[in-house]
Amino acid sequence: MKKALITVKGTQRNAQNETDTIELITEGEFLKKGEYYYIKYEESELSGLDKTTTTLKVGEDSVVLMRFGDNQSKMIFEKDIRHESSYMTPYGNIMLGVKSDEINVCFTENGGELKLKYAVDLDEKVVSDNELYLTVREVN
Repeated sequence: MKKALITVKGTQRNAQNETDTIELITEGEFLKKGEYYYIKYEESELSGLDKTTTTLKVGEDSVVLMRFGDNQSKMIFEKDIRHESSYMTPYGNIMLGVKSDEINVCFTENGGELKLKYAVDLDEKVVSDNELYLTVREVN
């Protein structure tokens, strides 16, 4: 894996139209394997996911986000397809639906960027509209 500087910007808008944005700049790792790019980084206290490692498996039109550690989850993003994912919280396990309406992937072996727009629902009722913008820059 190559060392990389990773910038993550996440925006969440709830049903009351309140917006929350988190930005994280961290060192991580980046690798191209087959037709997928793998991005791995440690979350911070800022994201509320302290002691958690996030790994993204990025394909041309799908993204799998896996979290390991104190906050375990797996989310699958494919355009216009709803996926259910189990989400571990300190209060127990909940099932969330995730449906993407935009996936833009632009990577080379030296890094690149990813943009996701997706809705999260609980019992098929949308609880938030989200955007994730991630950039990866190889560090020598």
